[in-house]
Order: sequence, then structure tokens, then C-alpha cells
Amino acid sequence: MNKELSKWNRLIKKQDEVYHRCAKRAGLADAQFWVLYALCEAQKPLCQNTFCENWCYSKQTVCTAVASLEKAGLVQLAFAEGSRKQKDLFLTEKGEMFCDQHIRSVLEAEEKVLQALSGEERERFFAVLENLLDGLDRELS
Repeated sequence: MNKELSKWNRLIKKQDEVYHRCAKRAGLADAQFWVLYALCEAQKPLCQNTFCENWCYSKQTVCTAVASLEKAGLVQLAFAEGSRKQKDLFLTEKGEMFCDQHIRSVLEAEEKVLQALSGEERERFFAVLENLLDGLDRELS
């Protein structure tokens, strides 16, 4: 069993490293990369709180990432319609161009890799991964 645990952890680290290299090539910290990635994937404004919940990032990390992306002119914040607290995050025109150069190619590569699997293989893969992570979360909570 020890070899299987080792392999699982190496694969998780390998996945982290693949995305870290993507972020680095774009001149981004990992959290900045994932904020832009999520905006590209959603193709609409995102609430910062929702991003934190869905992507398992702390509010502090996201606020720091967003502040630097905002300073670079890639994103902007605006109050959500009808809210005085909740802010939505938007890509600016410069942010759209940046994502065209650095982020959307990652989404396309992921899509290509997933489509190489059959529908049944994808379903099994996601079911097993979700089962493992939910189980690990329960055991460690």
C-alpha cells in the first residue's frame, strides 16, 4: 500500500507542477493564474467569495492575487448588482488579451487531453478522484 500512496502523492505533485509552470510562463503566481483561469472558464464575472469556496483558496490569498491583477490592469472589481458588499471580478480588455495569450491555451490543452478519453473513462476518472478526495477530507477532518 505504501507504494500506492507514494504514487498518488507524486501524481498530485506532478499535476501541481504542470500548472505551476503554466503560471510561471505567464509571469503569474499560482493564485493569480487560477483567478484568471476561473474567469476564462466561467466566461462571465465571478464573485470573489464564490471563487474562494469553489477553488479552495483563502480570502486573504485571493484578495492579494486580485489586488496585483487589478494593479496590472488585467481585472477590475465592481459591486454585484443589488449588493453593497459582494464584489464581482471582471476581466478588462487587457486581461482578455492576456488570457488569450496565456490562459486559454491551457483550457484548450485540457479539453484535448480529456477528449482523448472515452466518455466512460472520463466518468470513471472523475468519480474515483472525487471519491478519493472526499474520503481523504473526511479522514483528515
